[in-house]
Amino acid sequence: MSLNDTIVACATPAGYSSIAVIRLSGKQAIPLTKRIFRPVEKVCDVQSNRAYYGTIVEPASNKAIDKILVTFYFSPHSYTGEDVVELSCHGNPLIIDQIISILENLGARIAQRGEFTKRALLNSKIDLIQAEAVLDTVYAPCDEARALAIAQYEGKLSEKVYDLRSKIVDLLTVIEADLDFPEEKDVHLNSRQFTKNIENIIAEIEELLRDAEIGIKIKEGYKTLIMGKVNVGKSTLFNRLLGYDRVIVHERPGTTRDYIEEGIELSGLYLRLIDTAGFFTQAQGSDKIAQERSEQLIEQADLILLMFDGSEPMNEQDIQLYNSTKCKKKILIVNKIDLNMRLNESEILTDSVKLSAKIGKNIHLLKEAIKKILIPQFEHKNILLTRKRHIDALDRANNYLQNSISAQTPETIAYELHSALEVIGELTGKVMRKEIIDRIFEEFCIGK
Repeated sequence: MSLNDTIVACATPAGYSSIAVIRLSGKQAIPLTKRIFRPVEKVCDVQSNRAYYGTIVEPASNKAIDKILVTFYFSPHSYTGEDVVELSCHGNPLIIDQIISILENLGARIAQRGEFTKRALLNSKIDLIQAEAVLDTVYAPCDEARALAIAQYEGKLSEKVYDLRSKIVDLLTVIEADLDFPEEKDVHLNSRQFTKNIENIIAEIEELLRDAEIGIKIKEGYKTLIMGKVNVGKSTLFNRLLGYDRVIVHERPGTTRDYIEEGIELSGLYLRLIDTAGFFTQAQGSDKIAQERSEQLIEQADLILLMFDGSEPMNEQDIQLYNSTKCKKKILIVNKIDLNMRLNESEILTDSVKLSAKIGKNIHLLKEAIKKILIPQFEHKNILLTRKRHIDALDRANNYLQNSISAQTPETIAYELHSALEVIGELTGKVMRKEIIDRIFEEFCIGK
């Protein structure tokens, strides 16, 4: 990849659509566009951040290809930091391919995956955390994940990381001054205060690492298990939350013989919702296998929706299920309130959500309860780690800082602090490692 090349790609999804956007970036983006674009109104000099209507032509024959809208962005005030042109044409693959082919013949190169964003990174328009946030914005599975990705793209997490870096640099300045000028009283190291400052930085990093699980779950989804005895209405609730009939519902007990998983957005969260086979005593054969699989899922679940049949008294199976999920985060649900209630209001059901999955009554209360229990209130909601790379980098930086506290000599302390800074540089992209950069941008689509 060369930054001297002018690159081109379609930035909108493949297939037929009302509009498609073809993006150019590089030194020749504007000259190449002028060779094939004929504006309706004669223009001597195009202006930045302005759109022009006209015709795209085949330069050799002057044959019209399409009526389009062209928008120019001058360097450095563009997405990539280079001259950028966006051609908004009709979303016919034939037209798109013709325009790109013409530009390619004139000297443009087809962009690699994520190359526009990579150029933004290399031209210091964004850092590596923000580049990843671009991808996370495109693929956000729910509104909370989208909001978190936008916050990272705006630099909220980066600001926190740069603040940590600045504090480490301050400490490094002190220790290196002590090494360079050991006889100067003005720069003499206060060991107790120095250690206290390192401990404060460690505490900030560990807070980020503690909250990382929330960020990962928001992005990847909460595994949410619907459980209960047979015929309690699990599949009906599963279908109700999905908004369509995904699984078979029948009055005969044991319709669901294995677990079924679907991803849904619910109250702004992404849930990996799982409908499980019903629990009953003395299960045999395939029923026993299905029940064992459901028991294994309990350990993996982030949340359990434990259902009770409001039209029947509580029995041994209900108690057994409650006890088996005692240590898990769960919401107790009393279903079938549209029927005659026969379930005794025991102590364990005091805070239950009472609903009818069949007619949809009080489903909104369940959704509110799910969001409340999955996302607790915390101060720095926009500063969450959402990638394993972020967690690994800060964990390594934390280890170096821990090592610096137990280090025996100023030289060793300086080494550990330098190592922590290098890891933080890898996190933001200030320290470039080709294998990391390539791995990240392989996830992008062409044209982004």
